[in-house]
Amino acid sequence: MDTPKRRPMHLRRIEMQAFLRDDGLWDIEAHLLDEKPFMYVDPGRGEQKAGAPVHDIRVRLTLDDNRVIRDVGVDMGSMPFGTCHEVKDSLRPLIGETVGRGWRQILKKIPRNTTCAHVHEVLVPMATVVHQGMSLGRAPDGKVALQPDSTLEQQPFFVDDCFSWRADGPVVAHFYPQFSKRRP
Repeated sequence: MDTPKRRPMHLRRIEMQAFLRDDGLWDIEAHLLDEKPFMYVDPGRGEQKAGAPVHDIRVRLTLDDNRVIRDVGVDMGSMPFGTCHEVKDSLRPLIGETVGRGWRQILKKIPRNTTCAHVHEVLVPMATVVHQGMSLGRAPDGKVALQPDSTLEQQPFFVDDCFSWRADGPVVAHFYPQFSKRRP
């Protein structure tokens, strides 16, 4: 890929992980880190060195096996304004909600002006990490990632959630024929 000469102006890293806790619950964590590759003057903190975090935010969702949120946590490490730290309890309305189909609708319980925009942003992809982290269960070593299961009675939440898992596609027809809408 040919590109013209360019200068780095901003770096954002988002890392997400899923953990199985010793108490049987699951933690899904997101870490967002923004940096500038040059010295700049921040309106809330003054002069900032190159590479100093603009934002350093951690979000944690604690869930049970049914993907019901049992606890939440927000840690605002480095932020442009002192008021940013006031959102640490802003995700509490999510406790008791289920991560899965309808997740974006559930997130409307957290108006954007009641939390940090960056906290709100990471909540959407955290739902995928919930699925990926919990998909092989509590003893994942050596398990096959997915096996056909024609006995399943409730449609998995990921059916019709993407192109490959569309109900009229070959993947659903193979793994979950009872939910297939594929035409012969």
